[in-house]
Amino acid sequence: MEEKPQANLGAAPTRSQTRLSSASGVIDALGGTKTVADILGVGQSSVSNYRKLGFPARSHFILSKLCAERGLDVADAVFGGIRLTPLASARAAAAVPQTKALDILTRQGFKPLATPVLQPAAPFIDRMGEEMRRRLFTFTDPAGEQLCLRPDLTIPTALAYLAQDGSTGGVKKYAYEGIAFRYQSRGAGKPEEFTQAGIEIIGGAMSGPESDSDDATILRDVMRAVEALGVPQYQIRLNHFAMLPLFLQGLGLTSRAVARLTRAYHQSANFETVIALMVDEEARPLAADTSPSVNLAGPIIAGRSPQDIQTRIDRLREDANGGLTQAQAGTILRFLKLTGPLEEVLQDMRQLAPDADLSSVTDYWRALGESLSLDKLPATLTLSGGRKMAYYTGLAFELFVPALGQQSVIAAGGRYDDLLQALGAARPLGAVGGALALERVEAAAQLQKGARP
Repeated sequence: MEEKPQANLGAAPTRSQTRLSSASGVIDALGGTKTVADILGVGQSSVSNYRKLGFPARSHFILSKLCAERGLDVADAVFGGIRLTPLASARAAAAVPQTKALDILTRQGFKPLATPVLQPAAPFIDRMGEEMRRRLFTFTDPAGEQLCLRPDLTIPTALAYLAQDGSTGGVKKYAYEGIAFRYQSRGAGKPEEFTQAGIEIIGGAMSGPESDSDDATILRDVMRAVEALGVPQYQIRLNHFAMLPLFLQGLGLTSRAVARLTRAYHQSANFETVIALMVDEEARPLAADTSPSVNLAGPIIAGRSPQDIQTRIDRLREDANGGLTQAQAGTILRFLKLTGPLEEVLQDMRQLAPDADLSSVTDYWRALGESLSLDKLPATLTLSGGRKMAYYTGLAFELFVPALGQQSVIAAGGRYDDLLQALGAARPLGAVGGALALERVEAAAQLQKGARP
């Protein structure tokens, strides 16, 4: 899971008297290399490189937001043209469409909402995860603002909540329909623009019975919408992103190792690579008594200060001392492959990690199962599922029709309790939602026409 900046880092905000026109100036104004490294969750050597090369796009939103909070005057070019004022919030959206799908969703108690196709790029770059980040269509408008075509409608809905209801707060239930855009590799056979219809509950509880009830509402109403649109036969994949950290803690891993693996878990393509690296680090530790120390009074080398170099060595040593044994790595990979009925998967998890405290997730699944009668549905708990969206924090679900092949997922969603604060809310806000891919739903409906009684 990606780390977000803490609320009270560094000194109290002060108005800068001069415009900051370089990455190095921003780093110094925010408290120096170590402070910025902690904010971004990267090594100090990376931040030293930012001084010379500029900030990577994935850091723009976090840092621009923090600079705005501290009253720093930063040139737009430092963050790739991202302005510190929310110009995009003033962009007009098209009228709410009148469609069958949206009518079904609004009849379930959700307020119709329209959002602009053109969106500020920074929130998507920062929060959607590595896989989705590569699939953004981004560009700069004539005024210098970095924009993208919306790749989904969840983040636009969250931004609309903050713009319209953020000051008053409270629980809001939205329904929407609109075109989304995602790059597809050539020959993938998937469309780069498609229609989403979905629902979101924003501003609710983050844990407890109310949160569980919101999760059940979203999943139930997504299923109802799919069925009302002519798809009575589908399968359900479920996951919950609290399960991996609890499992890893049960294996006796250090908090640093748990955090590192949890972040990698959200970056689907990197998870097994990180596991292999951590096994190698365990096998070849950096012994404290043989590792060379750096002369802190020495010269800057390749743009890095002696302090930065020593910190990098210390971090590598800490990583090596928090590695994985071959047995631990094998257990984690077996965890990732678990799939099946809820109770069977939970039992398999207990066998793999007997010391893991799984009571909270067991209680959650029991409550959700009773609310939705999951034992009567074609639902499986799949611990590798739902990892494409890095902002998920709890429940993740997919409805799929295997006969559609590569486009089998017809609806998906989950809980994203960290997203609203990352986008500018003054405090954490509970949120959960789900969306239908309408072209895929229609294709499934056509396939199942002949199978209906």
